[in-house]
Formats: sequence, C-alpha cells, structure tokens
Amino acid sequence: MDLHTAIQIEKSIQNTDKLSGADYLEQLSRIEEKFRIWKNKNFLQRVSIFRKLPELSRNHGDNLSEWVLSEMGIIVDNSEIG
Repeated sequence: MDLHTAIQIEKSIQNTDKLSGADYLEQLSRIEEKFRIWKNKNFLQRVSIFRKLPELSRNHGDNLSEWVLSEMGIIVDNSEIG
C-alpha cells in the first residue's frame, strides 16, 4: 500500500469512526496478503526496503506516525480484548 492509499483509508476511517465487520475483514485480508508478499521476499529484497525507511521517515514522518498509530488503534478497537 502506498502512502496516498493509506491516507485515503485513514480519512475514510475517521469519517466512520469505527470499521464495520466487513470492512475490518477486508483490511485484515489485505494485511495478510501484504505479509505473504513480505514473507516471500529474500534477504536482499528486504534489505532494499529497509534502506528506504530513513528517507521516508524524514520526508513523511508525521504522516507515517499518524497512520501507524491509527492502524494500531483499529486493531485494538476491533480485537476481542479491546
């Protein structure tokens, strides 16, 4: 998922306050697919991605931080113990 898509999802989530069950399952499915892609990358491919993180953090740190925190909030709010 690129940053633009993440921001659009965040805006839609803020507008609805809570995800419906179907939206939550759809996001969970996307997360599982992204993890499957990550799991299948070799070491050098992963290193390449991690080398991009400092630049992304410098240029988009506030947006990335807000997005990560909001995603964690969604997971906690929709968890069985949340």
